[in-house]
Parts: sequence; structure tokens; C-alpha cells
Amino acid sequence: MMHSAAELETNGKLRDNNRYYSDRYTGRIECTLTTSSPLYIRCGLTKEEFECGTKAKDLPDFYYIDQITKKPVLPGSSLRGMLRTLVEIISFSKISQVSDFQRLFFRAVATRTDDDSLAQAYRQYINPNQVKAGYLKRDGDTWKIIAARENNSTSFAWVKEEDLSSTDFPELKRFDNPVYLPQDIPVSFQGITKPKGRYIAEDVTIPKQYPLNQGRLVTSGNMKETSDSDSESIRTYHCVVFAPNPNLNKTYIIDPEAIKHYCNALTEFQQKSPFDKKLGMLQENRPVFYCQPTQGNIVTLFGHSPYFRIPYSPNGDGKAATVVDFIPKDLRDDSIIDIAEAIFGFVRRDKQPEGKEQSRAGRISVSDAICQSSSNDIFMTQCVITPKILLSPKPTTYQHYLVQPEETHAEKSKLKHYASQPTEETVIRGHKLYWHKGSNPDIQHPKPNEVKDTQTTPIKPIKSGVKFKFTIQFENLSNIEIGGLMWIINIAQNNDYRLSLGMGKPWGMGAVKIESNLYISKRKARYTQLFNNNSWATAESLDDNPDYQLFFENYILQELKQTGRFNDIPRIQMLLAMLSWQSPPSSKTRYMEIEREQNPLDSEANEYKNRRVLPTPLDVIS
Repeated sequence: MMHSAAELETNGKLRDNNRYYSDRYTGRIECTLTTSSPLYIRCGLTKEEFECGTKAKDLPDFYYIDQITKKPVLPGSSLRGMLRTLVEIISFSKISQVSDFQRLFFRAVATRTDDDSLAQAYRQYINPNQVKAGYLKRDGDTWKIIAARENNSTSFAWVKEEDLSSTDFPELKRFDNPVYLPQDIPVSFQGITKPKGRYIAEDVTIPKQYPLNQGRLVTSGNMKETSDSDSESIRTYHCVVFAPNPNLNKTYIIDPEAIKHYCNALTEFQQKSPFDKKLGMLQENRPVFYCQPTQGNIVTLFGHSPYFRIPYSPNGDGKAATVVDFIPKDLRDDSIIDIAEAIFGFVRRDKQPEGKEQSRAGRISVSDAICQSSSNDIFMTQCVITPKILLSPKPTTYQHYLVQPEETHAEKSKLKHYASQPTEETVIRGHKLYWHKGSNPDIQHPKPNEVKDTQTTPIKPIKSGVKFKFTIQFENLSNIEIGGLMWIINIAQNNDYRLSLGMGKPWGMGAVKIESNLYISKRKARYTQLFNNNSWATAESLDDNPDYQLFFENYILQELKQTGRFNDIPRIQMLLAMLSWQSPPSSKTRYMEIEREQNPLDSEANEYKNRRVLPTPLDVIS
């Protein structure tokens, strides 16, 4: 990561934005964008739609349709964001636009200890001797756990579902019930035994049957690891949590930070009934499973089942890691202003110390792109289509998101994950980009009527070959900064490459080509005269000077202490591979599947099972 030495003054601050400088460049770039594959940018909600609870995913309309021309308009903000991301990559700028709100949790029960590094980490915290059961109690803003009674050093036991009488428990939703979900039912039991290493509750029945052995039958919800009916992960047991312990000394406090991290990381499953949308399982008197602290009474690990999700905690203190933890510190240091921030501006999330800027306006603006094609030949179809399903990113697929050191040899049992030491053992891999898939990618869902409405979204994309015009205005850019911007623009008009814009990039949507003309304003001449014949005097000229790009490339090479060509830097080679319009064959760039039917990797239908490490773009094209 590097800042622009040509832009920063000796005191480390940017120059003021209230004047023009003779050694800086002001002007505009006139751009013509042509779609090379279907393009879609979703429209926003109106005030009325927002108040009615309308979901944005159910709106098929394009971002904006000009009411006079009836043609679509591309938002300048999207174009600006696309350019900024690419400038960040080529200038080795910070990775700052990453939220630290989402906390990372994992659950690895079904894998063998010697087969998966994640299972090894899980079992460091979760084993039968450490997990206890109790009941939640709220005391103001504090959540406490009332420990359950213990019998032979255990506070809960297991019961096989087939041993539960339908007469005694007619309301019980069983494993084979389509609406099986977490349940909490009062029970009693005759006693417990330990036939094969785990405690089993005998003759679990209605509460009145055995007054001295009361408890709660807890079912954790349908969270099968696989749909394979022969899999060992299909469960047959529920839990019986024993009655609360009357000994008040058996009370624990849940760490408030652990509560915060748990609530921030609630899954969709944990937000549905019978759980609370904001608090998940945190409800008064609800049974809870937890790791008993070895010292003191502060609990950091808890959940609604014995094999509960636990945070990735590199320090082993129960505090959940975030993706930000794995960004090297110099790539998130707010005290440094990098090239992307110098050009596009910034707003710091944290309060800055005296003398450090909290925010700075950018020196570049991008207009909306106005459609130039005929209004009769713009959209793929006049009807709405349903694209293939795209789910939210899964950062816990760490073998794709984290750098795996060479010494791991990409072996499943040695892979680094979010419980590894941040920046010492592993770091995040970088920016996420997608392969292009040609001008007519397969984007439509083959059977949209067979999929839940919650998983689909209607869209009306623009077709390939539609032209738009927009303008990039800039002020007071150094030759290095304008060179970085022109490097991107020149790549965008090269027939061998395409940039990506809008939604559906994983399926090949949004490939665009941009042709441009650079105009540099002569500031002194601009204010010498008002008119030029019958028009305003703009005092600007077309500039095709290639030296801007060369200034930028030489600066980066100098800062990296490298010689040779800029395009030979591995990072730049990887970017060019991802932007290439002649992408590798689909057999090399297809997505892994959970239920692959034809020629699955490693002969496993679930191609994620062996945690294959994501290859680099250079590995794919080699």
C-alpha cells in the first residue's frame, strides 16, 4: 500500500481543494460505454414502498428510466465505484471499505478430528466434558445462566426420538416432519445410564410421572449436514436438560461482548420462530448449553444445542473475529492517505486525532450515463426474467478467502482459518472479481417455478451492444493520479478486456467496454477570455499524451522497489487475467456445487467437502 508522494505535502496532508495548482491537471474524460453482456442495476425503493415493507429484490425495474426519452440511465455512483475499486487494486491502496460488524462463527461437528483443521479447532473448545446445560435469566441488560442440576457430573442427557411416545408427546415435531424446528417441552425421566460413552435418559415421559427427575426436552432444529439419507450426520437423538439447580452459587454471567457478537452473527435460521429476530435464542427461562468457565463465572461460549456454533476466536477468549482482523494493519491504517483516497475522497469511520483529517471530498465526479441506442432495441426482453439464484457470500469458506501458506500444501487438515492468528499465520486474499462469460451468458433460471419466492428475484436487464455516454470530471490531479485513472480507462477500451458493472457478475452479467477522449483544461487561458467566437471559451484541448500512464507505472515500480514492466507485476497480471474478455473455458471457471451430478471434483457430490483451496487467476489460465 502506498500514498501519492506527488500529491501529499511535507506535513502529510493533501493540498486544499479551494484553488487550482499550476502543476496539477484539470479536465474531463468523455466516455462511451457499450454493454458486452446483459446489464442490470436495480432501482431503489420509493418512500411509499419502503413504508409498506416492499423488498428491493422484488422490484424488476431498471435503476432509472428517463421519463422523456423512456430510456434507461446508468447511475454515476455505480460507474464511480467500479473505477475506484480498480484504482485501489492497481495502486496497492488500502482495503478500507470492509465492515467489522459481522462476527464470524463456525460449527464443525460431523468431520473427523484428524481430517479437518476446523474440526480440530472446534473440539479444542467443545467436548462432552466441557459442555453444560442451564437456563437463561435476564437481569436488566445482563444475561445470566442458572445451572441445571447435575447427575453423575452431567447436567443433560440424550434420548432417542424413537423412544419418545406419541401418546405422551403428541405435540412433538419429529425429525421427519417438514416443519421440524427447535422445541422446548417439559418432561420427566426415570434416570440416566451411560451405555456407550454418553449419558442416556431412560423412560422420558410426561412431567408428573417422575417428580424427582424433572427437565426439559430440547430439540435443536433441522440442521442436517447433507441430504444423503445414508449420512452419519442424520440425527436420531434429542436432549433432556435437567431441572434448574436451587444452589444460587451455580449462576453464571454471559460476557456482554459475547452477547453482542452472537446477536451480530445471527443466521436466518436463528432469526425465525421460535427464536427472536434480534436476540436469537436469548429468551427468559429457555434452556441453554454453554462451556463452563475454568475460572470465575463469566461464560463466553453458549448456544441452543450441545454442539452450538462458536466464534472464530484467535486469542481463545471467546471474542469473535471479523474479516477486518485479517487485513494487514498497514492496509487499514487511517493515518495514511493512499492514491485511491486522494482521488476519490474518504470519510473515516473512527474519530481521528487532532491534526488528522476526518474526511476529504474527492477531486473526481462521474455523471450518469445516458443511453444512445434506439428505445426499441435496449432490453433483452420486454418481459421480466428470473435469473439463476445468487446467495450471499460465505466468508467462512476460508479456503477461498484466506491465503494458505505454502507449508500447508493445501491439505485439509493443515488449512488456516479465522481462528488462526491474524496477519501472522494468514491474511485475506484481496479483492473479489469474477470471470467474464461471453456476450450471451446463461443467466436465466431453468425452473423458476420450482424454487421458493424468497430465493428468486425478477429482473429486466439491458441487452448486449447498447451504448451510453458519460463524463468523468476531475480537478487538480497529479500526473501520477491521472495516470492511474487513464490506466483503467485505456484497459477498458482495449478489445482484449472488459470491466464489470452492476448485478449478476458471478453469472457473467455487466461486462462493459469504455471508449474515451481525454480533455485537459488550460486554466490560465480559461479565465483570460469569456467567449470563443459564438460559444463559451473552454480553453481545453484533446490530449492523447501517453506519459500520464507511464508516470503512474514508474511510480508504483519505484515504490515497490521493482524493475521491469508494470504489467509484469503478479498482482497486475492477475487483474488482467480476470478482466480478459477471452476467459478460460467454463470447465476451468465453473462454480463448485454442493450436489454435483456430473463428474464432481474428487468424486464427491459435495465439492466443498474436501475444502479445495481456490487457485489464483494465473493458476487457472496456465
